Order: sequence, then structure tokens, then C-alpha cells
Amino acid sequence: MFALLSGLASLTFPVDCLACGELTPDGRAFCEACRRLIEPRKGPRCPRCDTGVQSDGAPCWRCRDAPPAFERAFGVYDYLGPVGDALRGGKYHGRPEALPALGALLRTTLPEALRLDPPSAVVPVPLHPARLRRRPLDVPRYLATSVARGLGARLAPRALTRIRDTRPQAGLCEADRWVNVAGAFSPAARGVPADALLVDDVATTGATLRAAAQALAGAGAQRIRVLTLAVSDRTP
Repeated sequence: MFALLSGLASLTFPVDCLACGELTPDGRAFCEACRRLIEPRKGPRCPRCDTGVQSDGAPCWRCRDAPPAFERAFGVYDYLGPVGDALRGGKYHGRPEALPALGALLRTTLPEALRLDPPSAVVPVPLHPARLRRRPLDVPRYLATSVARGLGARLAPRALTRIRDTRPQAGLCEADRWVNVAGAFSPAARGVPADALLVDDVATTGATLRAAAQALAGAGAQRIRVLTLAVSDRTP
């Protein structure tokens, strides 16, 4: 309902750009200047986790030292730039109208590999109920819903649950990120999809996605891929 009302309002009234805050007279989510900056990530990166810069096409050191339970990850946009600005606005700065725009953006720029070989089910990386009580905005589930629609796949929001109310990963060093999410996820007692696509909003070190994928694999998922709206290629 909120997305519908926002869309109807945008037909009549100018809105603030989700990235820079400038008015967009045409009612679009991003101003013209920011729209020109929005494009999928390019350049060499790890063929397994899709993060980092690998000029020779080899897996990054994280994937070499500890291969993840997922076979491949796809991160569509850089966390720096308009997409990251809009995502932060939606999550932390009271702009929930960012979610319909970002969901639509991700759905229209899904990796070709996923379109050609879609999963049987899309699984959002779950938030703990206590987190949702503090900030009732489930971004991964919203994005996963849009992705499932775009791929014609089943949405499986209960395939995983977060059983520990972990600290936010932002601001933690890499070692603390791994400890923070270790054992944080539990798979459903039954009905874990055999071919799952995990969806989250941002990947940095990949610790959360690895922990979630490991829980699915331990419950019998035979094929796991990962999709994130954005990637933060910082080096801790």
C-alpha cells in the first residue's frame, strides 16, 4: 500500500532524490545527475564471492583459505554512490520509500546468469525479531520479494531464521564480523530448498552470507548462490 501511494504521489508532486536530496520535478526516485551515475559494477573481481579486485581471475584469499558453501555470488552495484546513498537513507534515515525504488532497480538489472538459470527458491537473509522491533524495516526480505518476482521463483522467507540478535556488522573489524555471525542462523526443520538464492542488501567481507549459506548447506541445500544489491569493497 505504501509503495502504491508513493507511486501515485510521484505522478503529481516532485520528490527528493533518494541519493542527493535534490528535487526531481519528474517525480522519479533519482535526479538526472544521480541516474547517470547508476550502473552495475564493472572490472575484475573474485569469481567465487564477487568481492575484491583479482586481476588474474583467481579466487580471493578468503575463498582460497576457506571456500564458502555457496558456489557463486553476484553483487550488482557499488555501495559507494547513489545506490548506497539511497540504501542508507532507507535503512537509517527515515526514507522507506527507497525500498520500492531499489527493489525495482535490482529486479531490472538481475545478472544474466540468474535469468538463464534461475533458482528454485529465493531466501532472504533473515533479521532477528529483536532487530525488527527496533527498526521494523526488513530490507533483505523486501529485495528478495522483488528478485523472486523477477526470476519467477518461489520466495522462501522461512527457510532460515536468525537465532542470535547479533550486533550490526557495520563498524566491526573483519575478525569480529566472523565471530559475530558464527552460528547465528538456523535452517527450517523441513522444506529447505535444494537450489537456493540467498539475498541480502550489502556484502562487505561476506561473513554474514557465508554463515547463512553454511546453515542452508548443513540442512541439505545442494546448490546455493548469493545475490546482493550492493558490494562494499573495503579492505579491513
